[in-house]
Amino acid sequence: MTRIALVLGGGVSLGSYIGGAVTEILTALSRSDAREPVRLHVITGGSAGALNAGLAARALAVNPNVVPWIEKAWVDAADAQYLLNPGRKNRVGALDAGVLEDLSSALISADPASDDGPSSALGTPLRVGITLSSLHGIRYDYRYGFLNVPDRAFGTRTYSDWIDFELPAGAGAADDVWEKIRDAVVASAAFPFAFPPRRLTRQRSEYPGARLPGGADDPLDMWYVDGGLFDAAPLGLAKDLVEREPGYRDQDWRYIVVEPSLRSTGTESGLATNDPDSVGALAENLARAVLGQGAAQDWIRANRVNARLEILGALLERLPEMDDRITDPEEVVLGRYIGELAERVAEMKVAADPTGRSALGPDPAVDYLDRNMERIESDSRYTGVFASADTRAGRSRLAKLIFVLEASSGLRDKDIMRLYLVAPESDRELAGDYLGGFGGFLHRDWRAHDFRAGRRDARRMLETGLSDVLSYRPDDDAAYEVGQVEPSWNQVPPETRRRVAQAVGAEADRWIGEFQPGAVASAFGWAWKPVVRRWITNRSIRAISEAR
Repeated sequence: MTRIALVLGGGVSLGSYIGGAVTEILTALSRSDAREPVRLHVITGGSAGALNAGLAARALAVNPNVVPWIEKAWVDAADAQYLLNPGRKNRVGALDAGVLEDLSSALISADPASDDGPSSALGTPLRVGITLSSLHGIRYDYRYGFLNVPDRAFGTRTYSDWIDFELPAGAGAADDVWEKIRDAVVASAAFPFAFPPRRLTRQRSEYPGARLPGGADDPLDMWYVDGGLFDAAPLGLAKDLVEREPGYRDQDWRYIVVEPSLRSTGTESGLATNDPDSVGALAENLARAVLGQGAAQDWIRANRVNARLEILGALLERLPEMDDRITDPEEVVLGRYIGELAERVAEMKVAADPTGRSALGPDPAVDYLDRNMERIESDSRYTGVFASADTRAGRSRLAKLIFVLEASSGLRDKDIMRLYLVAPESDRELAGDYLGGFGGFLHRDWRAHDFRAGRRDARRMLETGLSDVLSYRPDDDAAYEVGQVEPSWNQVPPETRRRVAQAVGAEADRWIGEFQPGAVASAFGWAWKPVVRRWITNRSIRAISEAR
């Protein structure tokens, strides 16, 4: 059986592209007539990808009829007509969080329906991971590592966070887990200044080794914003969830990353083509920089790890041939040297990782080394290496050398990942790139265009990358037709432009209402307030219209 880990990136209104790709992948997995089953076992997402992850999980575990609603949610509902609500009371963000609340309630945590039933593509258990950005930060103590003060520690805060869920067989619509997933999805989609932060209750056991306030049994109420700020395409989180599966090394795992930011720049230099010569252009470039950095980091890291693993594998295959004294039990001095080296590495690894220290015994370094020795000697990847050792002492030395090499290269317990990308080939293909990822909300046709592009690129990946395990023949080629779109402010429907102006005016009224002028200025507020409101509104609309 082939097992799929689906990694969904972010991108604000580019969620329509990701939704199209998810729709195509779920459809293909459920319709495939492959001889061997292909199941989706892991889904991770951040920002807009988190919302798509929640929708995908619901369609898999509860009701495949949710799949067509992914398109309705992104193309029809995610519109400025609804997101820009100048009359709402909550003005923490520029957009109306009520739309997210309604969509997530209707599609992720809705009451059971008469046609409920799992998809044929459901992997059991299904693990769902959602990235978050904490506004509090989690405090950890690390050792400095200075030679003259080796025991001195410093405290640092980690703001990149996540939450994960495991759905066992039979996790129906009435299960409490869906409301928790919905809360996490809305928190991860809370793009700063667009949507208000979201509060989640976490357990202390989720943060081993952290310094946390309050009592040992007290829950933690923490505020979160967009999970894509630090980890927009959580490939590393997906790998962690895969490794929870017993025997995962001997299973056929495929990682599909849907990330519209991972594509060709379309320019020879690879530099951004928009100069930050206006407020709108600066906001667009800044949003692209933040989201692009969060999207690329795991992908780059995974490719580097894959390359280093290939080098490590080639080295280990020849390790016994390079010096036959390694496995010779008579070489006592060499054995002692290898053992001391492994012990020193174990001490350094334990000192550098306060999060894992609480799970070790009274002598953490010895316990850490013993656990890794047991893991390495039972790892099927190293069977060929140990075949050359016919004594216990020889096997122990080889295991310790492998441990040192893994630690020095950062490859402990790592294996090569089979990676597949769903992304546009050009940086000018998606309409949702307009206005730093927010432009897609301004026009239904733009979102429909990006949704079809997501389906097209997912189909291309399925047909070329997974043809060895999937047999998928789509029916309607029209669903994949993608034309040329050049978004601009002039193309935005008049009613939407009016709604934007109303929302900007409401923000100006809020700012003016909170301003505390002197007594004289207050007395003449009837004169200066309309002028200031008009100036703020006009400048804001001009900045939006000048963005590219």
